[in-house]
Amino acid sequence: MIVLRAYKTELDLNNTQKTACARHAGAARYAYNWGLARKQEARKTGEKVPSAIDLHRELNALKKTELSWMYEVSKCAPQEALRDLDNAFAHFFRRLREKKAGKNVKVGFPRFKSKKSGMGSFRLTGHIHVFEKAIQLPRLGRLRLKERGYLPVSDVHILSATVSEK
Repeated sequence: MIVLRAYKTELDLNNTQKTACARHAGAARYAYNWGLARKQEARKTGEKVPSAIDLHRELNALKKTELSWMYEVSKCAPQEALRDLDNAFAHFFRRLREKKAGKNVKVGFPRFKSKKSGMGSFRLTGHIHVFEKAIQLPRLGRLRLKERGYLPVSDVHILSATVSEK
């Protein structure tokens, strides 16, 4: 039997780690907004709306020329943001169908993410390792935890970690 469980804990970051987290969150926000603009542009011109995988390929091509600063952050942050954008569109169209079927649901088109609303968040996948007093994330290294012994240390497979300002 597979059990999925989520844990929420607070990180104890120094200034360098705070800056690195802000860069990751900024890259995720940029990728989300860029992907949303690309999808809107494709819908207006009548082209096929690109999926998250298509957008990720385009973003990788842009990294080599215009967006070289994205090499400073983990590749997972913008990739997961584009997946979140796909989910936002899927929820929008599902709720639109429900509204047309007569259900009383609120429908809202995905919106651009703003810098003004705080640091934001990002999700990382890959090799995530939990220690007694720290957690190791890709490209961020070992980050101290404020709570000790709360996260399970052994015999767990961690799928992803979300870092948010809250």
